[in-house]
Amino acid sequence: MFFFLKMLQVTKKLPNFVSRKAITMKLKKRELLYQEAGKYFLDLSKLVFGGIILAEIMNLGINETAVFGIGSIAVVILALFGFHYYSKSKK
Repeated sequence: MFFFLKMLQVTKKLPNFVSRKAITMKLKKRELLYQEAGKYFLDLSKLVFGGIILAEIMNLGINETAVFGIGSIAVVILALFGFHYYSKSKK
C-alpha cells in the first residue's frame, strides 16, 4: 500500500516536469522549423532569379517582359516569406 501511495505522489509531480520539458522541446522545434522554412523560401527565391536570368540569356522566343515581370514579383514575394520566417525563428 505504501508503494502505491508513493507511486501516486511521483506521478502527480511528473506531468509538470514533463509538460515544461515538452513545451521547451516544442519551442525549439518550432524555431528550427521556422529557420528551415526561411532558408527554403530564400533558396526558392534564388532559383527563380536564376531561372529568369537563364530565360533571358537563352532567347527561347518567349515574352521577355512577362517573364521578367512575373519572375521579379515571385522573387520578391518568396524573399519576403523567407526573411519573415527566418526572423521569426530568431525571436
